[in-house]
Amino acid sequence: MKKVLIIVDPQNDFITGTLAVNGAKEKMLKLTEYIAMNSMNYDNIMVTLDSHPEDHCSFKENGGIWPKHCVMYNNGWAMPEYLQSVLTNASNTIVDCFCKGMDKHQEEYSILDNDEDGYDFRVYLEELDIQNGLEIHICGIAGDYCVLETLKGLNKLFDNIKVLQDYTASIDGGDKLREYIFKNPNIELV
Repeated sequence: MKKVLIIVDPQNDFITGTLAVNGAKEKMLKLTEYIAMNSMNYDNIMVTLDSHPEDHCSFKENGGIWPKHCVMYNNGWAMPEYLQSVLTNASNTIVDCFCKGMDKHQEEYSILDNDEDGYDFRVYLEELDIQNGLEIHICGIAGDYCVLETLKGLNKLFDNIKVLQDYTASIDGGDKLREYIFKNPNIELV
């Protein structure tokens, strides 16, 4: 069975920037240690990146509900150096990044919300599942928005999913994520 780690939006703006989530820095530091010790246990690590143009519809100044965040190629869009470094040096695993939220007219909490952005992501996972069976581990920021919506999309496609709560930061402390997992017995909270 193949094993994949999906890290949702581990970006500076969600850790220490304009849309920082409480506890995100601590969770991402712990995730960095986990990857350093366990990357060889994964066939692939897949990272999603919130990737917005300057005039994205989700920004308050454009009528959205969020402060400006994750503007492509700015510091807030990048992963923190400590996490980027451990991913670059991950042994015996493939690391891929996937951008979402690039259409200025559409909010995308999940990479799976957009057929164009999420096509390669979805197809790659489906091929692994067909060939060998697939176990998916997921974590990231924010548990009650992007992680939750990604989990909902994955749950429609796959059966063997584990949410790594020690490496997931939520605005609401994890309540919405735990509630969804409780209602879906094929998803395990570890």
